[in-house]
Amino acid sequence: MEASEQVVELFHRHIESCMYTMESLCEELGKASQLIVECMLNERKIICCGEGSQALIAQHLSSNLLNHFQHERPALPAMNLCSDAASMTAIALQSGYNDIYANQIRALGQAGDCLFLPYQGSGSPMMLRCIQAAQERQLRIITMSNSPEGSASAILQPEDIELVFPVKDTARLTEMQLVAVHAICELIDTQLFGHMTPEQ
Repeated sequence: MEASEQVVELFHRHIESCMYTMESLCEELGKASQLIVECMLNERKIICCGEGSQALIAQHLSSNLLNHFQHERPALPAMNLCSDAASMTAIALQSGYNDIYANQIRALGQAGDCLFLPYQGSGSPMMLRCIQAAQERQLRIITMSNSPEGSASAILQPEDIELVFPVKDTARLTEMQLVAVHAICELIDTQLFGHMTPEQ
């Protein structure tokens, strides 16, 4: 297979993943955006974190909220726990790697805040600790994964929102999570500031 053919096939896999994700999650993405809007209208914040590539997804959401998505608007309250290397390594050294986010959630989370947590598979011990810490602090939780039967899924509460992507391939999952973050950001902007036509 030539390189150009491989690229075409890659884009076809991406489009196919988009179709499956749209059919599976369009309603749930709307609910996720509504939860975040409700949180902000009650003067609470969004706390974002993740592992590996999913840390970039978490950071992308917080950056779009703190700055702006496609149009100028007021900054929205969000924080990313993935970027403070000094705090994370200190916590890992003294409390253990699995607590690098959980300790921050316990310290910074307030009842009514929302935890945004993308991950892969069934959820690592670190992700479980994040969810448990969020529950201790009475945070609402939005997860993004590709496993509906994992350990993390099992401890979520009925009021939490679990976005399960029908995608197994790691690269396609990351792509779909990014598309989903963009959908959530656009829906948040529409609900808070009215319809704004994206620039072409």
